[in-house]
Amino acid sequence: MYNIGICDDERDTCVQIADMIYEYDNRNKVGIEVSIWNTGEELYQDMMKNKPVDLLFLDIELVSTNGIQIGKLIRRELENQEIGIVYISSKSSYALELFKIHPIDFLIKPIKAQDISDTINEALRLYNRNNTVFEYRSNGYSCKIPYKDIIYFYSDNKKINMVTAGGTIQFTGKIKDLAGVIPGNFIQIHQSYIINMNHMSECSYEMVRMNGGAELNISQPYRKQVRKHIMDYAWGQDS
Repeated sequence: MYNIGICDDERDTCVQIADMIYEYDNRNKVGIEVSIWNTGEELYQDMMKNKPVDLLFLDIELVSTNGIQIGKLIRRELENQEIGIVYISSKSSYALELFKIHPIDFLIKPIKAQDISDTINEALRLYNRNNTVFEYRSNGYSCKIPYKDIIYFYSDNKKINMVTAGGTIQFTGKIKDLAGVIPGNFIQIHQSYIINMNHMSECSYEMVRMNGGAELNISQPYRKQVRKHIMDYAWGQDS
């Protein structure tokens, strides 16, 4: 089951988007369940109770707690980097405010059926990518871990250290070899470091801060490409 949420204080907009989603599901047989909220507070309370949401269409101009605030709560308070957020609005002037929330799309009202179809296609592509696994060998055993659980890699004396929320795992390897096989949401920021941008909480030209608090330097030769990669990724344009 793929869970899609809609949060908009305009009930007609919610019904319109839901109808488009169900039409998409009838054509593509994904198996979609739709949930609707009319306030950000109701949405947030349900998410605190672990309500499953894989993709969220979130109105920016909610009456009380607006969509940007809700997005920040989802990313920071709930530490949920996996849910795909699609902002919907009647305006187009929010780009800088949305950067740290990493939305996968931004739709301008009135929403068209093709907008919904394209967005769900992209969200499913990202969902499938993030649920693939990284395979490695450690202490003579073949092991697997979901890519989404990896915060960053760093090399140390012919060993690679893989940092996850549950701890650090070490295995033999080279960063340059790893860089050629990992998904597009990972990016090399230093000769010895590769980060998962889904776990990046802050970024400047010279450093990134990762979930868990680690601050990592972006070395000079990588800064230009890192900046471009992060900007592209923030808007769901990276493959």
